[in-house]
Formats: sequence, structure tokens, C-alpha cells
Amino acid sequence: MQLTTTQLQSKHKALIEALKRGEIVEITYHGQVLGVVHPAKLTTNLQEQEAAFDDFFGIHKDLGAASVEEELRAVRKGRRSAYGDL
Repeated sequence: MQLTTTQLQSKHKALIEALKRGEIVEITYHGQVLGVVHPAKLTTNLQEQEAAFDDFFGIHKDLGAASVEEELRAVRKGRRSAYGDL
């Protein structure tokens, strides 16, 4: 399927439907291909999906933070201690 950038505004539902059908959609601007939209690749393997999440969300795991909450607490603590009244 091919859509122009102008058509994206009025036919965004057509883009979504094409992606649901598994089609690749080309976006054109002044007759030239600006980009290509691919449907998301679904994984049925739970272990593969969890490994991908770990890779993505574990970007800073080598910094030694135990959890996101603890990291945020430590960052905010430093900012609050500067005010003295908190």
C-alpha cells in the first residue's frame, strides 16, 4: 500500500487496517518515498519476549541500581537535601 503525507491526515484508519492485515505501507512526499511502515513482529515465545525486554530495560543494569524506585528515590533525595526544610 502507498499513502501520501497528505492522505495520512485523512486516511490514518486505512494505514492501521493495512498494518493489521500485515501489509507494508510506503509513505510518499512529493512522489518520493519518505518512509516505510512495517507491521510489528509478534513473538509467541514468552522467553524470547522477556529476553528482549531485559535487553531494552536493562540498559543501565551495570550501574548497580536495585530497582527503578530506589534509583528515583536516590536522585530525588539529593535534590531535596539542598533545600534543608524538606
